Amino acid sequence: MKADKVIDVTGKVCPLPLIAMAKEVRTMRKGQVLRIVGDDPVFEEAVIDFCREGAYELLDTQREGKKVTIVFQL
Repeated sequence: MKADKVIDVTGKVCPLPLIAMAKEVRTMRKGQVLRIVGDDPVFEEAVIDFCREGAYELLDTQREGKKVTIVFQL
């Protein structure tokens, strides 16, 4: 799945991944797609909550070991 922007926050712990994601989202337009990759234990749940609160559409979630990749559309 093609993303307009990709952020890798692997190795960072919350809230840093959410801060980076929110900063990137502010630079994007409605309809664009963001892919974010992280490995913090609460990362997936935090991103899903962020999408729910922002009314963003979750497109894909993949897990590879501790690493989680989430793709959503603004």
